[in-house]
Amino acid sequence: MTPDDDIIISQLKALYEEMDAVYRAAADQAGFSCHGCDGVRCCTVDVPIHTYAEMVYLIRGIDELSPSLQEEIGHRARRLVWAKDRAPQGVEYRNAVCAVNFEGQCALYEYRPMICRLAGIPYIAIRPDMTSVEGRGCERFENEFEPTHPDLVLDRSSFYIRMSQLELHAVKLRRRKTPVHTVGEIIYYGTQGL
Repeated sequence: MTPDDDIIISQLKALYEEMDAVYRAAADQAGFSCHGCDGVRCCTVDVPIHTYAEMVYLIRGIDELSPSLQEEIGHRARRLVWAKDRAPQGVEYRNAVCAVNFEGQCALYEYRPMICRLAGIPYIAIRPDMTSVEGRGCERFENEFEPTHPDLVLDRSSFYIRMSQLELHAVKLRRRKTPVHTVGEIIYYGTQGL
């Protein structure tokens, strides 16, 4: 980690705070919560993380955990990476959940990436070329909340733009592009793979 990482992380944390506030307002509007969900559908093993800042912040979160929890998560991450290497479409890998999901609770909740923070609620994102991308809510949202809140959509556009600006800044400082990794790969490879 470098002094530049601290600056990038502070900018990321500010973005996360804004993201969390917008998400919370939308969730409160519908009465939506992930409480009681096991996370099997959302906490998948293939969630791609594209940004250096999020990877570094995730590793920082791992460093804050107890040694025994770090070890358990490390074992889980290793099993996931090995399963993916052996058979990326295989049952062992496809049926697994994120290495930091413990009975539906994220062990790195404060440090979780943007994709995890925004999961569950239907969304729209306008790309720079003005095309739009839309995504559905989670199964629970669709079944329990969408019938009474059919027009609730979270606009992720500004978050994606700001996250990409943060990544461009990191690439400029580091003089290299950040490889895409899953949460399990980030934990398994640590800072060597960034």
